[in-house]
Amino acid sequence: MRLAKIVIATALALSLTVAAHAAPGGPKAPKVTKTTGASQAPKASGPSKAPKPAKATTVATKPTKPATQDAHATKHSTVTASTPTAPTGPIDFTAGKVGERLTRNTALRSKLETQLKALGYEGTVYQAAYGFKNQGQLVAAINNAQNQNISFEQLKTLMTGLSVDSTGTVLKANLNPDGTVTMVPIEGATNPAPTQSLGQAKKTIATTTGTDTVTATASN
Repeated sequence: MRLAKIVIATALALSLTVAAHAAPGGPKAPKVTKTTGASQAPKASGPSKAPKPAKATTVATKPTKPATQDAHATKHSTVTASTPTAPTGPIDFTAGKVGERLTRNTALRSKLETQLKALGYEGTVYQAAYGFKNQGQLVAAINNAQNQNISFEQLKTLMTGLSVDSTGTVLKANLNPDGTVTMVPIEGATNPAPTQSLGQAKKTIATTTGTDTVTATASN
C-alpha cells in the first residue's frame, strides 16, 4: 500500500511539472548558449585588396610610309653634288633648246643672221644664241643692240656670262679683284661674274661708254 502511494505521488509531481511548462504566458527558460572550450574571437577579415588598376588601352597606329622621293633623298643625302665641268671637244651649237628652235624656224633664223651681220657680229647665229636661256631672250638682246646702237657681244656677255670667240671656243666672264671682268676659258674661271638682266646690262653699258668693261683673253 505504501508503494502505491509513492507511485501516485510521483505521477502527480510529473503531471504538475508538465503542466507548468505547457502553461501559456509562463516564464521561458533562459536559452543556454553552447560553448566549446575558450570563447571564439571574431573572425578577422583578410587584408583589404588594393583596387585593381584600370587596364590601359593601347591603340596601334600604322607607321606612315615615307614618300618615295623623301626616302630616295635620304638614302642619297651623303652624295656630293657634281660640279659642272668644261665642255670637251667641239661644241654643237645647234643643240639645246634655243638652237633647235632656230633650226625649225628658218624665217626667224635668217632675220637674226641679217641683224647680227649688221651689228658686226662675226660668229654664226647659233654661236650668238649659245648661253641664252630661251629664244625670246636672244631676240630681245639682238633687237636692243640694233635699236640702241650698242655692242651685241658686250650685251650678251653681261646677260649670260658667256661668249664664243672666232675659233669657236667658249669663254666665261671672270670677275677680277679690281672689279674688271676678263673672258677666260671655262676651266679658268675661278670667280664667275654675276649675270644681269637685259635692263641692267643696258644701264651698265650706258654708264661705261668709252671704257672697256670686258677684256677677252684666251689665257688660263
